[in-house]
Amino acid sequence: MATQTKAKTPSPALLRKERDRLVRRSDILAAAERVFAANGFHETRMEQIAQEAGYAAGTIYLYFADKETLYVALFIHKIEEMVTHVETETAPATDPLDGLRRAVRAQFEFHDRNRAFFDLFVRQRLHTSPGKDDPWAEVVSHYRRHFKVITDLVERAQKQKLLRKAPSHLLASALIGFIIQIARGAQREGESKPLVGHTDFVCDLFLNGAT
Repeated sequence: MATQTKAKTPSPALLRKERDRLVRRSDILAAAERVFAANGFHETRMEQIAQEAGYAAGTIYLYFADKETLYVALFIHKIEEMVTHVETETAPATDPLDGLRRAVRAQFEFHDRNRAFFDLFVRQRLHTSPGKDDPWAEVVSHYRRHFKVITDLVERAQKQKLLRKAPSHLLASALIGFIIQIARGAQREGESKPLVGHTDFVCDLFLNGAT
């Protein structure tokens, strides 16, 4: 009879080391968000991010090979965070229309909490057709994950005859488009009012039209 080998439990020292690593990485990403938002990609230097984070420049390079790698990692982190927030907020909804309202509110909430990132976001053009080795491919995959959340809710509502018959991807695109355009407009105009206040307007427009 073969004996089973138990997986080794990481030592407290290794666990502490991993926690410290995650904290430093989080600190660097938060600092990068502030510096990139203030200066833009081209005018930002890694030394500025290190200073903002309170670390030596060499420490930054232990986590990110160069400025572009850090920039992409920031987008991956924030977009994944947004999608996770939308998924978490919509999960309890048993009514798909309530789920769509929750999705709209969640996206506006995330925008309100991350104004600096979205100021950077509206200035960044992403590749539309990433190749296998494209560094932005993971960012786009999270966009698709977000789009699927909305599309699934639309299709559930259609099955219950709560929404009209139409291609679900077009309805999902329309709803997301409402949110993005309102958020971008507020960003351009420097509007400080919370965007979450637009939730009812967007949902009413989507469900009932402009008439």
